[in-house]
Amino acid sequence: MALSAITPTAGSELNDPAPATAPINQARWRNRIRATGTVRALRVQETQTGSSLGCEIGDEAGSLLLVFPGRRRIPGMELGARVLVEGMVGRWRRQLAILNPYYELVGE
Repeated sequence: MALSAITPTAGSELNDPAPATAPINQARWRNRIRATGTVRALRVQETQTGSSLGCEIGDEAGSLLLVFPGRRRIPGMELGARVLVEGMVGRWRRQLAILNPYYELVGE
């Protein structure tokens, strides 16, 4: 394929725009979600098999738990930080959560 075949033409974009985000209260078990929220709580849980970082994010509509197995901290992930997350919603200790979500730290 020639390089000119994949270059954008005038008035078009090479990449599609990012999908829209949903309010956190629309998170449903076994469904993907893309949401933006503020870090409300961080907690490291130690077990016999290792540690995991639990991060609760929220918006005006609700909250959601993010779990990062094997991690004790993530640089930039701190209370009050804004984060965009995407992943499959499951259950973690009887709570809706995303394990190993795709995440981006975003500005105000």
